Amino acid sequence: MKMVVGLLKRAALVVTGLVMALLILEVIARVLHLGTGGFWEPHPLYGWRNIPNAAGWESCYGECNVYVEINSRGLRDQETAYEKELGQQRILFLGDSLTAGMQVPLEDTFSKILEQQLNNAGGNNDWMVINAAVNGYGTDNELLFFRQEASKYQPDIVILGVYLANDIYNNSYELEVSTGGNRHKPYFELDDTGALVLKNYPVEGADNWSVRVSSFFKRYFQLPRFIAQTLNLRRDVPAALRPLVELAGGRRAEPAPEEASAPAPRRRLDICVEQYAPKIEEAWAITRVLLRQMRLEVEASGARFVVLVIPAAPQVIPPAEGESWYCQRPNDELAAFLTAEGVPFLDLLEPFRAHMLQGGPALYYQKDFHMNELGHRLAGEELYHFVSELPPAP
Repeated sequence: MKMVVGLLKRAALVVTGLVMALLILEVIARVLHLGTGGFWEPHPLYGWRNIPNAAGWESCYGECNVYVEINSRGLRDQETAYEKELGQQRILFLGDSLTAGMQVPLEDTFSKILEQQLNNAGGNNDWMVINAAVNGYGTDNELLFFRQEASKYQPDIVILGVYLANDIYNNSYELEVSTGGNRHKPYFELDDTGALVLKNYPVEGADNWSVRVSSFFKRYFQLPRFIAQTLNLRRDVPAALRPLVELAGGRRAEPAPEEASAPAPRRRLDICVEQYAPKIEEAWAITRVLLRQMRLEVEASGARFVVLVIPAAPQVIPPAEGESWYCQRPNDELAAFLTAEGVPFLDLLEPFRAHMLQGGPALYYQKDFHMNELGHRLAGEELYHFVSELPPAP
């Protein structure tokens, strides 16, 4: 009996020591702002959303240090009423993490730079720019979010941020899952007539035990997120660790099968090849119909629909002598589609490339693929000129 009691005491001491060590490391992670903030929670209609009134630090894998606050309606923006003030004009942004811009202070995001420049330009217009982007959203999530929530803000212009490096993947449930994306999401398929069919709506499993545990860790602990995201930078995360990495906060823990042994950049190769695989063709087909449907619903709400095409970091790195720029095909294909549809759009690829050719500083973080403050500044200035020169709505 004494032996059993002794073993239990020693086990308790070991467990207590481990817990204390983890608590100390958690404190260190918080003090040093390691790991990104836990800003998201499951949602049965969109898959996930920003947690209302959440706040935390975004570290960009150690490249930035930004305190992010979510407002009471779940937007990474200032508190905003649904109703417009008399004479006010509103621009609403939809998009993913490239548009949400949590890697820079709110006032330095391209949406707020656009707002500032529009209001500083004079005239009788009172402009409000609302950022309704949510990390990880594809066009499918954004369409559903506009239907249920974003349209309540009565925008005059809706600008959809399209990040071709992963939006095409996001719009195909098969590709989203195979590349380590969020399995608990609503999605669309095309029927035999080419019409959209909404699936997994409301979302099944959006509130199961693993999602709850994952949400708990992401929201309340910095250390697990930091460890998961550090491991996630490696391309050789052991298969046995991938569920733990994803659970603790590293959503993209499992590379696509066809990219498992390919060099960086990840998740961008398939949309740049000369011949698309059938699943990529299908994802493009879904994306085109989603964009068409988005335009119909935005215009039905009384707003104008505009697309902002955001390049990936590898696309704007000047090529070596004798080589061509990396990956322009998806931009050309999207431009051709939007032109045929009569949708105004701004592609940031050329101004970003021009900036880099002139020897300008980097527009993206090195480890984190998001734009830095300079990237947002250039995007905001380009958006200002674009919006200012938009012809009157038909």
